Amino acid sequence: MLLISGTLKYSLQQRVVRKMSRYEELKEKTYKLRELSPGSIQKRWLTCGNPDCKCARGEKHGPYYYFAYPDRETGKTAQVSIAEDVVSDLKRRIQNYDKFKDDLWELVEIEVEMRRG
Repeated sequence: MLLISGTLKYSLQQRVVRKMSRYEELKEKTYKLRELSPGSIQKRWLTCGNPDCKCARGEKHGPYYYFAYPDRETGKTAQVSIAEDVVSDLKRRIQNYDKFKDDLWELVEIEVEMRRG
């Protein structure tokens, strides 16, 4: 039987307490679906094809904004044009989604660690 020194045992207990505390904190977090958006925002400058237009000389139109997101049915990236006035809100929702994914993975990692003992 392996004997563990008092200091090491206390250190392990503290680590377990911190992990349990973080585990409970992550479980208590609430995410509202309307505050989460998987995907990214793309900014583009476009040409119209008119040979007499300024864009034919290199001064493109835009910027235009697009929301790229995973399409559930095809598994490919889909996109939709979005108005400039929704870009900042959508960026916040994308950041929230990224934080949600990080928290979820951390929760899973803690659960796995706790089950291993």
